[in-house]
Amino acid sequence: MQWIFSVTKFSEEMLAAAKDLEFERAAMLRDEIDKLKKMIK
Repeated sequence: MQWIFSVTKFSEEMLAAAKDLEFERAAMLRDEIDKLKKMIK
């Protein structure tokens, strides 16, 4: 269940980065979330 925590944490960080106009960081976090979700399937 560690991946659930990771996805949640990355999602929160991604939204905060986007809010702070840190779009490159938000995109990197989005990509990490996608990788984790693909590993789960």
